[in-house]
Amino acid sequence: MIYLVSIAAAFLCIYLVKLVLRRDPEPLNGHYAVPGRFYTLKKLLFLCLYHCRLLRARSHATSSADQERRKMGLGSLKVDIPKEKIVGGGLAKSSRSSDEEMESVQELIKDPNAIDSVYFMGFTQTDETFVIVRVCRKQNGLCEMWVLLRVDGIGCFQHPIHPETNYSLDNTNTWSGGGLKLECLEPYRRWRIFFNGLLRKGPYRDKWTEEEGELLHVKMAFIWTSFSTVFNFDTDIHPSAIADSIAKEKWSSKFFTDLQKYNDHQTHYEQWGQFVGEIEIEGYERKELLLRGLRDHSYGVRNWADMYRYVLILAHFENGLSVNLLALSISATTTNMKIGFVMFPDGRKAGIDWSDITLADMADDKVIGDLYRVSFTAANQLFNLQVSIDKSASAVMYGGLKWESQIHECVATYRLDLTVRGWGIIEFHYRNESGRQAPDTVAAERPQEPKVPNWSRLVLPLSDEACQCTALVGGKGAQLAQLTEMRKHFGMQFTVPAGLCIPTTALEHHMKMNSRLQQAVEEISDVACTRKTGNLCELCVRCVELFRQTRLTPEIESAIHDQLTELNLLGTGDRLAVRSSAIGEDTEDSSAAGQLSTELGLKDFEQVCDAVRKCWASLYSFQAVQYRRQRGQPVPSNMGVVIQQMVEAQTAGVLFTCDPVTGHLGRMVINANYGLGESVVHGDAEPDTITLSCNLKGQCHILKKEVGTKQMFVRQADEGGVMVEYTLVSDASKCCLAENMILRLGQVAFQVQKMYRTPRDIEWAIKGARIYLLQARPITTFDSVSEFELMHEFDSALATDYEWMTTSNIGEMMPGAVTPLTMSIFVRAIEYALQELSMKAGGISCFSPYNHKYLGICCSHLFMNLMSMNANMEQNNLITSKKTNDFELLGRVLNELSLHDIVLIYGKSPLWKRVVNAITFLRYLQTAGSQANILMKKLTTYQIQPASNAQEYYHNIDVQLCDYFQAWATSVAKSSSSGMWNALLVSVLSGGITEWTSELLADVAILYSTCSDIVSADIPVCVEAIAEAIRAQRKSTEFLKLDSEAAISWLLSQESGETGEKFQNFLQKHGFRCLREAELHEKSWRNDPKKLLPAIQATLQSSKPAVKKAVWCPEEAIGSLKSKVTWIGKIMLRLLLPKARKAVADRELMKAEAIKMNDIFKTAYWKLANLMVLEGYLPDEDLLFFFTHSEIGQVFQQRSATMITRAQLRRKLLRKQLDLRFKEMNISKPQPIEQGQSEATRGKITLKGMTVSQGFVKGTARVVKSILEAACIHEGDILITTSTDIGWSPYFPLLKGMVTEIGGLLSHGAVVAREYGMPCIVSCRNATSLLASGNTVILNGTKGTVQKIDEN
Repeated sequence: MIYLVSIAAAFLCIYLVKLVLRRDPEPLNGHYAVPGRFYTLKKLLFLCLYHCRLLRARSHATSSADQERRKMGLGSLKVDIPKEKIVGGGLAKSSRSSDEEMESVQELIKDPNAIDSVYFMGFTQTDETFVIVRVCRKQNGLCEMWVLLRVDGIGCFQHPIHPETNYSLDNTNTWSGGGLKLECLEPYRRWRIFFNGLLRKGPYRDKWTEEEGELLHVKMAFIWTSFSTVFNFDTDIHPSAIADSIAKEKWSSKFFTDLQKYNDHQTHYEQWGQFVGEIEIEGYERKELLLRGLRDHSYGVRNWADMYRYVLILAHFENGLSVNLLALSISATTTNMKIGFVMFPDGRKAGIDWSDITLADMADDKVIGDLYRVSFTAANQLFNLQVSIDKSASAVMYGGLKWESQIHECVATYRLDLTVRGWGIIEFHYRNESGRQAPDTVAAERPQEPKVPNWSRLVLPLSDEACQCTALVGGKGAQLAQLTEMRKHFGMQFTVPAGLCIPTTALEHHMKMNSRLQQAVEEISDVACTRKTGNLCELCVRCVELFRQTRLTPEIESAIHDQLTELNLLGTGDRLAVRSSAIGEDTEDSSAAGQLSTELGLKDFEQVCDAVRKCWASLYSFQAVQYRRQRGQPVPSNMGVVIQQMVEAQTAGVLFTCDPVTGHLGRMVINANYGLGESVVHGDAEPDTITLSCNLKGQCHILKKEVGTKQMFVRQADEGGVMVEYTLVSDASKCCLAENMILRLGQVAFQVQKMYRTPRDIEWAIKGARIYLLQARPITTFDSVSEFELMHEFDSALATDYEWMTTSNIGEMMPGAVTPLTMSIFVRAIEYALQELSMKAGGISCFSPYNHKYLGICCSHLFMNLMSMNANMEQNNLITSKKTNDFELLGRVLNELSLHDIVLIYGKSPLWKRVVNAITFLRYLQTAGSQANILMKKLTTYQIQPASNAQEYYHNIDVQLCDYFQAWATSVAKSSSSGMWNALLVSVLSGGITEWTSELLADVAILYSTCSDIVSADIPVCVEAIAEAIRAQRKSTEFLKLDSEAAISWLLSQESGETGEKFQNFLQKHGFRCLREAELHEKSWRNDPKKLLPAIQATLQSSKPAVKKAVWCPEEAIGSLKSKVTWIGKIMLRLLLPKARKAVADRELMKAEAIKMNDIFKTAYWKLANLMVLEGYLPDEDLLFFFTHSEIGQVFQQRSATMITRAQLRRKLLRKQLDLRFKEMNISKPQPIEQGQSEATRGKITLKGMTVSQGFVKGTARVVKSILEAACIHEGDILITTSTDIGWSPYFPLLKGMVTEIGGLLSHGAVVAREYGMPCIVSCRNATSLLASGNTVILNGTKGTVQKIDEN
């Protein structure tokens, strides 16, 4: 032993001496470090240090409650998320603790190289279309901006400034510049990409030139939705990869200082997703596009001078796999780093731990080849990648103010392991030694609003800096003050008439001194927000009159008089204009055009004071109050007033700095008429319309002049005010503007737009040779959302075109379109429940809280992803079966989707793993019972915690959402347990037969024909009891004549006696349910009992006797089977059947409990809606359901009129979405089917479905596609419908039989039909299209067919 130790020690000494004496190898190409003498030891040491840091970071992780919310995709609590202090990240440490903070616009670090960059790239998989955009916020109001586009069949486009990338930011608090705007809609879920501007068509340039080329107007809008989890380079890089790169370097204290500094100052994370949007290119048809691609967010410090080289591969493959591979050389730290990640279709992410990619061999001489091959490993898999570069779509971009960086953005196609196709880019970065070749970029000066001063002056001249503050003088006043300041910078090219602003402090002082005004405004607010009842219009008229009659306070009159005198605007003969300037008016959020008062041609001080009172009064006109209320703005508002010298214009009008209809930024549109601009602004005369083309340098050319009739014009009246005169025919027949004046106006407008950085609607006037600017409000229309965007804004993203999406099962539970609030709560709760179930069954290994893996959304309709639903079947779990799963979800086996197809996308587990998954799954199902008991006990006293105001109540709902999610997870677990018992029962009954015949299914229906304690089957029984009680009281005829209000009032009164008692017992027992009961917008029967009335009346009109269904005990049911069952099989059936029947009852019970929890939250949201209306946040309660849950929180924080308008547009679109129809089975993204004429056929036809309840009946078909049409159901009809839910239950006693297009053995309709002994088949595709109401049909529940017979 001592001998062996000695030998080992000797070898170790020799090895160490050899290491010490050996020289380190030279870097590759003089730049890229390679493993040296102590590489192995350094790598091991660093791995130990890295894992220690990782453990320390995890020990400081968020609380278990926060982790649970993140797992459910709920993020941080939605109220007052604090702005975090900027801290360093990297090397296993995250720089932010909340999703909202990570995804928000970041505060730039005090460093000249500070950045906050967002990048998107997306590709179609069917043609050569791609989009690449980027906005990188930088210091001093600058950004780096990329726009690259190729549209198949049209060509390549790039921003006119490229290959230069530096540009002025449109707004320092957004990712916007150069017409491009990137906006986070929901952290890690959805972003909006919008571009409106000019792009250069043609080959991409690699050198800067002043030549503009062919510029076309392009407008595009996309919603990007994630289908992958987030890869954070701070925390998720594979330890081996980072240890490898650091171990190659020469270690020193300076090296580690630089390494720490670099990692502390840079955060970078990425996510893959799907783009859905539309693009409009000048001269071409509008295109709707679906792309897949990556989103990148980086912030911190990035000094391009430190970056020597990198090669970045970004690729997405047709099987749903996504790859990021980066070879990076940073001179001061890691000169040969190879990192990256792989995103798998099942939601897993894995850091790349090894790659043979090397910068020395990949165009190190700046000659980029056509083909490259690299290999890498991740998640214990080897990937071989072939990269083919498209040289025709390779752009060169220069980054940094001095062009320190040269980036080749090359579009590429990929092959993974030679077979799987992929699309993406390969990016080559080089240090640019030649320096900047374009003129220096300087941020355009923009008016900077001063802070609201803390003094209370009553007037301000337009030249006063404080007058540029919107919050102090309103939008119009601030813009005039800003234009007054701009005039100094433009060499006096235009004039702003002299004047003053009466700030908001004056109105506040005026109201403070007049209590009657305060009371009148308070009364208007109370009635508008429904806190009190009253006639709002009359109150507004009274308030307006009170304002007009109330004389200005002496202090205000004196201040106005003194300032007008100082400005030499009194006693000179000049006329004055007094104009309203309300807070929030003429902003990007709101215009309020035409609602507020403007008084023109005023001659004396008394008229001015009267006009000021009229302006203040107009703030509370009925139109103005309604405008604010309808946009969720406070009814009590504030206003500044502008008093200006009036220009006796010869010609006046408006100028739009972009086309107001198309948003074309290369076009200006002028509307002009003789005299004052009022005839143009109010549309009283048809003006001249002049269209200008304007290039990027502001050079304007007249494209066309359309001479209007100009039959009249407005001028100042001699006695004061203004008057209308008719235009001379000779003047009306010619353009009222000379060409030189048109071009001057264009030049001025270009400078104003450049200063504001946004398109403007400019009011102007001309007197002599002088141009006057009277207003420059932002154009608020071209960025508005289209119907297409609203239709698809919540569509879920699919990682591959091989996903199978079905309306079955989920379409039965939630037919039709759902509201945004339901999508953000109920849909995500079901998604969480299914992900948890799949994790326990072995289908996935981790949660994907920001993605829809199991449920899909298209046009607000819900779908189930069969690829994901079958990922946890026999290929990954010994006790699950795709065949059984298909029958439960679809009512048939989907042979077109094979296990082989699923394995190709989601993979397959080894035998030992399948055994482990089976054991884990069984344990999970065992705990479902105890979880169910806990839930039922909790629901006996559960409530949302009360609050004193809307925001606090929203917070309470948000805090308790975890309970909501857990309730649905428990329900889904119990449903799965029921499915397992059903699978065992069918397996024993089939005796191992692979094909399940109609006879077999008929036998299964017999076994389930008697299931006790089915809660949903009790509903029609209770409705029949109510109807019978009405008959017993001899009130049938009278009750049927009552309207809904009177009928419900009687049922809830003491006069109704036993009937009322039964009705109230029904509401107590089942009142939490209703049609589409999971939809939060649908009030339950308890909250809206009128919904029950049609069913009660239909039952009351029925003469059908109560159903007496045969009750089969297990022995009798087994004895009546037609299938051949062995004696062992019968023994097993006797053991299984009671448990399977109980499982069905438990399944229905737990669904009812989950719906009960749903109703608690539904009621809470309606209460929240009421509170928000009372507090003025919403115009009506119904609108709340057209926000997502997180958007409601934003309404409290931002009170944005734009958000209210968007919700109103969603509500308007819902009816159209409800009318959409989809195929039952969709491969890839579902598409609505055309709603053509009825497909009902003449003559005989036989349709096949799945037997769920036996029997044979002949009768009249009643095709009912919606519960809203249920009133047409007659006694004895055979119902033909898409699906049924609990809302249909009251109509079951009227039916003779039922056929549904979707459903399964344990679906709601099947369970209740068996309880009624009513023949029923489900999964009968196209039944509502091929059959028509009035057809005579034969329903054979035993064979699973419905036959239309020839009436002749």
